[in-house]
Amino acid sequence: MSVEVKLCGMTTPADIEIVNRLKPEYAGFVLFFPKSRRCLDIEKAAALVKALDGVKAVAVTVSPTPEQAEQINRSGFDFIQIHGELSEETYNCIELPIIRAFNDFPVGELERSHRLDKIKAYLFDAAEPGSGKRCDWNALVRLPRGGKKLFLAGGLDPENVARAIGAVRPDAVDVSSGIELPEGGKDAAKAESFVRNARFAQ
Repeated sequence: MSVEVKLCGMTTPADIEIVNRLKPEYAGFVLFFPKSRRCLDIEKAAALVKALDGVKAVAVTVSPTPEQAEQINRSGFDFIQIHGELSEETYNCIELPIIRAFNDFPVGELERSHRLDKIKAYLFDAAEPGSGKRCDWNALVRLPRGGKKLFLAGGLDPENVARAIGAVRPDAVDVSSGIELPEGGKDAAKAESFVRNARFAQ
């Protein structure tokens, strides 16, 4: 089975057209994080999610509050991706499968995550999410997955995704800045190359 693909940081209807044509398994939308230039308000994100054709929608968040989790539950998403803190109160509010994102290798939080049933996958990003920098592939090879899927992110692009898959053997690969236009929005040609190279990687 080929590696799954997540195209992240969708912001426009044109991005959704690219996603619907290429059919990755997942499309990501940044919410409640104004530091990111890809951040959308929940209403605009929900409208874009509604336009997806057979692609799972992922709400990408940083330390979401219970109130934010409730909004995401009601907005048509299939998964919630959580960077930063995950409080017990927020966890209890979440009704969606969780992709738990890490920017380093926190042993204690990983052990806790192994025990939480709603967490279905881990995503490992660079120390600065969205920066296009690479995370430590060598450390990921040795990482215990605890029965969860492993998403590899951080510095991936059409040129290195096949090499990353060969080195880490993730269940899924995630890209945002590696397929973007200089002025923002997704580059259709780069996105197509990324998905093709990921699909055919061995």
